[in-house]
Amino acid sequence: MWCTSTECLKLYLKNILIPNIEMQKVEKQLNVITMKIALVTNYWINSDGGGVKTYLANLVDEFKKTNNIHIDIIFREGKDNENYHVSGNRLFFSAKSFYILRRIKPDVIYSQGTWYCLFGSVLYRILHTNTKLIHTFHTEPSNKLSFFGKVFLQLLLNRCDCITFVSKNLKEKNEKILGLKFKKTEVTYAGINIPKEITGAEIHYFYRHFNIKEDSIILLAHGLTSFKYKAEGAKLLIKSIKILKNNYPNIVLILTKEGPFSNQLKNFSISEGVYESVIFTGNLENPNIPLKICNLYTHTPLIEGGVSLSILEAMAMGKPILATSVGGIPEAIENGVNGLLVQPDPDVIAQKIIYLLENDEFAFKLGQNAQKTVKEKFDWRTSADIFLELCLLG
Repeated sequence: MWCTSTECLKLYLKNILIPNIEMQKVEKQLNVITMKIALVTNYWINSDGGGVKTYLANLVDEFKKTNNIHIDIIFREGKDNENYHVSGNRLFFSAKSFYILRRIKPDVIYSQGTWYCLFGSVLYRILHTNTKLIHTFHTEPSNKLSFFGKVFLQLLLNRCDCITFVSKNLKEKNEKILGLKFKKTEVTYAGINIPKEITGAEIHYFYRHFNIKEDSIILLAHGLTSFKYKAEGAKLLIKSIKILKNNYPNIVLILTKEGPFSNQLKNFSISEGVYESVIFTGNLENPNIPLKICNLYTHTPLIEGGVSLSILEAMAMGKPILATSVGGIPEAIENGVNGLLVQPDPDVIAQKIIYLLENDEFAFKLGQNAQKTVKEKFDWRTSADIFLELCLLG
């Protein structure tokens, strides 16, 4: 079992910094010792970083709840006047990150995903061997690296104290596809925050604003407009809607978020003859409103890295979920227990949706079990504590 962050700090002081004093003095020291963490990332708040941005923002919020931790963020995309925004190309970002790290002198560097977040961090680590370096992979690789690319990335990773992944599947895919080897690894799943209560007025406005009829059967998919592999999954849902319209003329699919593939998907829904049944909301101030009103939550990407935050949010609200069995999704969804896993085929998807719509009790049970899974397994505090234990105890 992982220790809580306060317990980790106590162990750090007692066993590493000040091993020969009483525990009362150790606890007194907690008020004066500060651990400085530098987060180096491509995506930060107010960017199009999707799940990566949300994952990091929530994890940082958990860090801030722990006393004696100071966090600086060095980021390339986003907007945050309280931290370090570095624009420019990738090499410039690496060089500038190294320069900023020398200024802030962190105890721990937490780099994210890309080589250019890791490169400057490794350079600093070489010169400051007491600094710990932890690197996290967020996305599944789609292509193999060149020989020199693999050697370069492996050399960088060898300098890390630990490599973390947002799912077990992601670790396996990076080892298999990229051929990388990792000395020490951990899995730090995404967590979920309890959504605020949705008011009746908010629901009424949403129905009216998007011209949704009260008797509509609503399918929802968050964020499938962002990347090609997600947009291809959205096309499967659109094709499924075409099939489902024969038996359920009042069925609609809501696709949220304005992304690079929004227009392509709109045109695709027109070509399939179901444009009137597909609602494109763009970016929403509160995406939990359509989640509250939907009958089913659908998540059908062709590729997935970790465990999708949107799936966890739907699970937390007790929604029956239908998802493709890719990436880290099966680490959250157990087929037939807390959701349904399907192959990426519109006919199969349509059949499973019909089954859920015609078996209310089964669908309700899936939602209940999904809520239970989230409470037991996916918690930001747990992931934060794993990270802090890696920082403090190695």
